[in-house]
Amino acid sequence: MPPEVGVELRQDERLRGLLVQSSAIQETEVLLGLKSAFGQQPHAALVEQITADSYDEVKRLLDEGGADLMQRDPHGNLPAHHCRSISVYRLLAVMEPKAMQVRNKQGQTPLECLWDRAASIQLLQEFWCGGPAPVGGEDHAPVGPEAGQLLRLDEHGVSLCMRAEGKARDWLLEQLGPWDDFSKYFKMLESLPDGLNKISPEGHWREVLAFHLFGEVDVWKDGKLSAQCQVRLEEFGVCLKLLCQRVLKRTPEPEARHALDALEILLEATRGPAKLLDAREPYRKELNLEMLNLATQCEAIHEILYAMMSGQAATWLKGFVDEKAWEKLDPFGLVKPDPIQQRRQRQKLRMDFELAAGGRHLAAPAWVRADMEFDFAQVLRDLRHVGGAALEQCLGQETCGDADVIYRMLEGAHGFGPDSFPSDLASFCEPSVAFWYALWLRGLCQGRHDLVIKGLQHALGVLDFKPLQAKHPWDKEANFFPAMEAMGLEELCAKVLEEMRDIYGEIRETLVPEGGGDPDSEALARHLMASAPGFVVCMNSATLIFEDADGLSEAFNVLKASFGGILQVWNAFHKKAPVADDGRRLKVWVPVKTDRYGPLLAEVTLMLADDYWENCWHRLPLAYFCGGLDRHTTPTRPSTDALEKYTKVKFQLNPALIPESKSKHIASDVDEETQRKMRELQERKAREEERLRQEEIKRKREELERKLKEASADFDPDQCEVRETPSGGTMIIRPPVEVLPKTKRCEALQMKKLEQFNKKKAEKEAAKQEEASG
Repeated sequence: MPPEVGVELRQDERLRGLLVQSSAIQETEVLLGLKSAFGQQPHAALVEQITADSYDEVKRLLDEGGADLMQRDPHGNLPAHHCRSISVYRLLAVMEPKAMQVRNKQGQTPLECLWDRAASIQLLQEFWCGGPAPVGGEDHAPVGPEAGQLLRLDEHGVSLCMRAEGKARDWLLEQLGPWDDFSKYFKMLESLPDGLNKISPEGHWREVLAFHLFGEVDVWKDGKLSAQCQVRLEEFGVCLKLLCQRVLKRTPEPEARHALDALEILLEATRGPAKLLDAREPYRKELNLEMLNLATQCEAIHEILYAMMSGQAATWLKGFVDEKAWEKLDPFGLVKPDPIQQRRQRQKLRMDFELAAGGRHLAAPAWVRADMEFDFAQVLRDLRHVGGAALEQCLGQETCGDADVIYRMLEGAHGFGPDSFPSDLASFCEPSVAFWYALWLRGLCQGRHDLVIKGLQHALGVLDFKPLQAKHPWDKEANFFPAMEAMGLEELCAKVLEEMRDIYGEIRETLVPEGGGDPDSEALARHLMASAPGFVVCMNSATLIFEDADGLSEAFNVLKASFGGILQVWNAFHKKAPVADDGRRLKVWVPVKTDRYGPLLAEVTLMLADDYWENCWHRLPLAYFCGGLDRHTTPTRPSTDALEKYTKVKFQLNPALIPESKSKHIASDVDEETQRKMRELQERKAREEERLRQEEIKRKREELERKLKEASADFDPDQCEVRETPSGGTMIIRPPVEVLPKTKRCEALQMKKLEQFNKKKAEKEAAKQEEASG
């Protein structure tokens, strides 16, 4: 193809749309010059012979070379997805092992496609053992490296093991650890979840648990709860309930934190199959109430922490930005007016902002503009420049060669595919271009994530305390908690679609009504819609925590004076701000210098340390009630009355968990009602501490009496010796205690006393016998 013809075709918007609509991978590769048209013939011949299950012909074609085993087709299939037999599958796996892990549009690996065509006990044993299964002699067959693929849950929550039937299923049940093993560990909370790794096959407890809970055909295929599933889920629910109660106590803290982690991992592992409407139905009601108890406790602590804030900095925080507003774009007038948003009722900050003072700024690629003709090849070059040759920085995962890169570009995942993108939004944008812009931004932010974090640390280095980066989420020595990486592509796409929905509503309301509008308004609407990914400004983020409001205020002023200043604020400390579920915080968006692309926005969250650590406990119930730990269901939060009926007491925060004020200021600016509540809380905490102290004294006394009683030998009251005291009273002396002495000297003394006592006892016995005989 002549170069000028290729350029013309790549600039044809209609052709580009057809390529995306039909997922024409091979044609796009030829158009972009990645492969020649003649190079597609060996691939077609190979797929034909694999489909015919001709082992010899497949081997011959592979020996000849020329066929790309990582070549995708419009359905996302590689040649290996067409296998009909184990022999051909093994042959392809030896030639290209990475191909065996690739999923097609249906979310299936080559092994899963082979299973659908040729499921049998021989196939199961072959991949479980890494070869033919041994006959007799062992309780369990050896576990090969591919057994994990049989157990692995697909995007629908179903594994190949669940699909096994008849003899294959019976053989599989002999290889898996039984349900009784799970029952045993569910009663040993301190061993969860690490102890579950001992269940056969080791290291696959999540998949084995899913098999035992949801492995019946009625459950995973028909979406019905069987009697066995009901009973096992109820038993599992009891374990979750006990873990929740251990977390609620929070003492000792290491055990409570361990229970919190175990609870989250177990909930993640039991989302259930897609066909099952609610995988937690047997224990959902109780779990809702236990989670509400955890959430209510965290919210009460957050409320107390907010009430204890005092001093000039706290007063400023509760009234910033002004008396009525708690969020504001460009509070200090640093951003240049945005012509794209000139007709928006409420303007927003963009990743490609420009400072009023001038200087380098981030510029979106030219092909993002809705009215711009562009060469399709330029999109690929731009994406590779920010995301790497395989677009791993853009996608957040490894890709396999040019064919896979083109497939991912045309696929339009996470709601941007030809079949999934909302048709009403498509009337004002080209979905594929919006998706490529999101990919570009993700690759840009991920590739420069470390630079952004280092830039923030440098800007904050002038504080009295240095930002100390956390090594793990519970690092109590740290005060700087950056995100591990830029926002993931799936979350980014969800936020972009949300922005597009908002923009579409504004377009229909002000720019282009349903009946149509003028060309200028329509062009502005398309430009605004094409810019939607740029309105997601939280791709790089970090959290900084402080002991009190004074430190937080100081950090705010430092960021305000840094390069670019503060371009947007959102202040949940404001007294009129809606109370955030995850605690009070001040969010600021600041530009950070990176490289020639210009400054990138960073979302910096400023929090009080007590609020931050409380959030570590609050995170799980928040995720639960948002539906983040379920496949379909978003749990309904019960009422406070329901919780009190369940616990049979009115909710009252454990006095031991009442936080102490760390403010250096006298709370003169706190109203009388708040002061009264705080006094009551402190008095209740003091009473509880006194009660616990008395209980500890009583416990120690009873323990001492129990030990003395156990150490004392049984004796007859007649063996006691009664002596007179100098004051005229009497003293009863018990026989010596026959216990193992702690030292040799003590042993000698005890033995001497025992000999004397036995001697006196023998003399008395002899005297009694003489008297009786006389």
